[in-house]
Amino acid sequence: MISLELTVENTIGSQKIGILELISKHPNGLSRGEIKKQLPFQINYKTLQRRLSDLIEKGQVNRTGNRKSTRYYPLEATSINNKGQIVLKNEKIFSPNSLNKLKFLDKPVHSRKFVSYKKEFIESYDPNVSFYVPKDIQMSLSSEGKLLKNNLEAGTYRRILNYERLLIDLSFNSSRLEGNTYSLLDTEKLLKEGISADGKMSEETVMVLNHKEAISFLVENDQEIDLNNRTIYYLHNLLSEDLIKNPDARGKIRQIEVSIRQSTYQPIDNQFQLKELFELVLIKARKIKDPFEQSFFILIHLSYLQAFEDVNKRTSRLACNIPLIKNNFCAMSFTDVPRDGYIRALLAIYEKNEIEPMLNLFCWAYSRSCQKLRVLIETTNEIDPYRIKTRKHRRRVMGDIIRFDYHGKRLEEHIESYCGSRELQESDKFMAITLTELDFLHEGNIVGLGVSPEEFNSWLEKEKKNR
Repeated sequence: MISLELTVENTIGSQKIGILELISKHPNGLSRGEIKKQLPFQINYKTLQRRLSDLIEKGQVNRTGNRKSTRYYPLEATSINNKGQIVLKNEKIFSPNSLNKLKFLDKPVHSRKFVSYKKEFIESYDPNVSFYVPKDIQMSLSSEGKLLKNNLEAGTYRRILNYERLLIDLSFNSSRLEGNTYSLLDTEKLLKEGISADGKMSEETVMVLNHKEAISFLVENDQEIDLNNRTIYYLHNLLSEDLIKNPDARGKIRQIEVSIRQSTYQPIDNQFQLKELFELVLIKARKIKDPFEQSFFILIHLSYLQAFEDVNKRTSRLACNIPLIKNNFCAMSFTDVPRDGYIRALLAIYEKNEIEPMLNLFCWAYSRSCQKLRVLIETTNEIDPYRIKTRKHRRRVMGDIIRFDYHGKRLEEHIESYCGSRELQESDKFMAITLTELDFLHEGNIVGLGVSPEEFNSWLEKEKKNR
């Protein structure tokens, strides 16, 4: 016998989902009367009001106006300015010219012309002669995306940045753009603690975890990866694990025909043509000198080609980070990108080969990603070239301190002596960092110091008595 509480809970949940789905299709907003009229189920006004209030309280819907003028908007497509007015995010992202180019999407799919893959779109591009990203924008993005004021050698991305935040933000936002309903908090709990969100489909959980694996692969192999078929195949393999019905299709050019929902675009279905064009995209991408031009180029053409059975857009979003990671720029996490705007920009590429809307979105999204990282750096001070440069020395000196059982004045003398013998600059700073790290040592983080848990615990007991 089904319990009454469970039945009521399921009914409330299905009603909220239905309301959210309806509102999400109307970025310009709906009145309560319009919502009631268009819902596929019967609901009275008071109940509808309660459901809407719950959705607003939980931050899933935006509202503006009072009484009869009240309208409800999808959260991801809107924001509220300081006057309490709704502002469409798409209007802030896209230039007037881009918005004009997107007007063709106002027509329903059945009234738009069917189009096929245009080979001249890729063939006409001449690396370092053709430019999707104008030179002035390249310079602006480069200035904004520098992780550090000082230039560092290539291959230091993982070492200069604790990329846990990137794992969370990019996994969350890329999954969200696919319609995944995991919240940012749910994503963080899953990736940090392995706790999946209640009521979430297993497919959504797998999607988030696959993003973590793929991002880790890119960052931990920052100098081995490249815009070549080996890297892209493996990236697709990680992102599609347990999500594609045919496991043999993971990391391989597709052998079946695919279609694009809500679009008149029909991708190529010939496997040999797909392979040839896939290689052409990567060959041209590798020749591009500017990392932002590379990034934008790969975002566009991997999405447009649809070389795999599924997971093409996810692959393109992560692949566009390869040039940024390899060159120590801030990664593109797609923070705050509205799903509606992203899809519209993609459809402009699919059906018109128009890149301007996506370029607007790319620049806006990159700026948001950099802003978020900058705040993180300022609040956590994660990035300090000196700390990175002296990390091995600190591990060595801390290992000596524990191994030889140094405490108090003898401990500080040893650090000073070590700095002198190695001619380390800023010895006072080295001393301060080392003493702080010694205070935070525990059995879980002594790996790499060359000491046993027994040696550490013995040293720690004496150190506590000396304080």
